[in-house]
Amino acid sequence: MKNINKQELNKFIEQAKNDKTLLEKEVKVEVSWNFDEKLPQMEATLIYPNGKTTFNIDQIPNLGGKGLAPNPIQYCLMGLGSCFLSTFATVCSQLNLNIKSLKLNIKNKINLSIPLNLGNEPVTKGIEFEIEIETNEENSKIEEAKTIAINSCPAVWCMKNPIPINVNIKQDETNKLN
Repeated sequence: MKNINKQELNKFIEQAKNDKTLLEKEVKVEVSWNFDEKLPQMEATLIYPNGKTTFNIDQIPNLGGKGLAPNPIQYCLMGLGSCFLSTFATVCSQLNLNIKSLKLNIKNKINLSIPLNLGNEPVTKGIEFEIEIETNEENSKIEEAKTIAINSCPAVWCMKNPIPINVNIKQDETNKLN
């Protein structure tokens, strides 16, 4: 499998066997609202070990946006899909599978009744992954990699298991009216 730093991955796994605190990583993202009506509604800058990237986010017009940038659900699917695909690729690498090309298509159908306070139909009935893979490996080996990836992908775990969400308000008191 190309484009996986197996040496660094294996080194980290060995270190983590002796120090379980290495397995806990904090991930933070700050999303800011744009008050300039000419811009997409939100932006987020993600900082990573070798740089940073700013993403624009805008709701679809039906939800009050202008459609000037990808919407939050698209980013959610991109995060889920990229987490799963990287997990799957890593598993293929660990199993020494020869993969020539790999792509993931991810889709879901959303129901806007809850976001628009028009009912309580489930927001989604499921998410569909389709892995496009070019390989000479046996199907059983690809299925094994798929099963391991489903069971070890952090984003899939978050989707399958309830996790607490805490929302705290930090209000700027300097200009507050009494």
